[in-house]
Amino acid sequence: MNNKSREGADMAEELTFTVKDIPACTRYGFSARKIWIFFKTLVLSWVIWDFFVYLGFFAAGYDLASVWSQSRLLPLPGSLFWADPVPVILLAAGVVLIIYVLMRGSLMVSKMTFQQLRGDEFFSASDAASFAKEHTVPLISIPSMLVLTLLLIYGAGALTGLISRIPAAGPVAAALLSLPLWGAMLLGVLTLLALILSLKLMPAIVACTGGDSFESIFEVFSTLTSQSWRLFLYWLLSILVIVLGVSAFLLLSSVAISFLSLSVSAGAGDTGLVAALTSGPQMLAPEALPFFAGLLGQQGDIHSWSGPAGLLAGISGTAIFLIIISYFLSSCSSAWTLIYVVLKYRKDGENLIDRVDREEQREFERMYEDSEKNSEAGKTDQSE
Repeated sequence: MNNKSREGADMAEELTFTVKDIPACTRYGFSARKIWIFFKTLVLSWVIWDFFVYLGFFAAGYDLASVWSQSRLLPLPGSLFWADPVPVILLAAGVVLIIYVLMRGSLMVSKMTFQQLRGDEFFSASDAASFAKEHTVPLISIPSMLVLTLLLIYGAGALTGLISRIPAAGPVAAALLSLPLWGAMLLGVLTLLALILSLKLMPAIVACTGGDSFESIFEVFSTLTSQSWRLFLYWLLSILVIVLGVSAFLLLSSVAISFLSLSVSAGAGDTGLVAALTSGPQMLAPEALPFFAGLLGQQGDIHSWSGPAGLLAGISGTAIFLIIISYFLSSCSSAWTLIYVVLKYRKDGENLIDRVDREEQREFERMYEDSEKNSEAGKTDQSE
């Protein structure tokens, strides 16, 4: 264990390992570094969505110019989009890639939150990115395995349906298989719940344990089956606290924009800048946000700037919008990290913070012993 880790252990967060620890998620989520991680994640997800959806429109034979004039930077698949399998496949590929990008961002934020719980306030975004790069496999393998399991279970039911079409013997065979199939479908329901949970909890598990795919999938199922009520109640509490925290952030942001409007109008004589700023999301995504009245409740007006100035102001307003969403996602990732740390203690009686400290201590002692052996070997060679 290096000096920074040992000093951090003395400043580690004092957890009660009860429901009292969960409301701290908004405090941990309100971090410029974490919000910046999710801001970049959202921008990348937006680019991926645009690329695959516009590619799908192109494959479906749409006029891209008309789609752009209607949707701009956030197109939504139309009715004809779903009639062609190629656009649907492209959209599915884009959604899967976006889910991975969001899970990777959540892994980075969860790792930073866990290090904060250990007292390490200097764990940087680059350190989190390096950790995420080394632990990418569980984020891909576990959801893929669960989806494959669901497909196999569904295929078993479809195969039974085909068997039932065999004259005379088919219905009898299907009837005999009905009870085992019921058990398989029950397992399918559990697998579906585990898949949904893994998208949220998996980054926190990997961030806290650094485990491989086997350990991570075991933790998902054991947490789901042995701590289901606590998991549900902790999640509800975290949602309530996060909504309150984001609402407070929205209120403060709205006050800031109102103050900006007053100060700019005092110098410019109009509110064109603020109007363009607040209506930015609707300008960039008119189809997705057709009833968007203005950013943070600030109504855009006819004096809104246009041209390059209006475009730049609209992009700035959209950036503010994404920052608010990033705070929400950062708080959610921090909440799942706290939930897992608490549930792990309630489930197995294991303090993950102490576990990591012990592992780092053993690694430090091993490295120290190796250095001592190397120095002794060097002295022996010199004496000879």
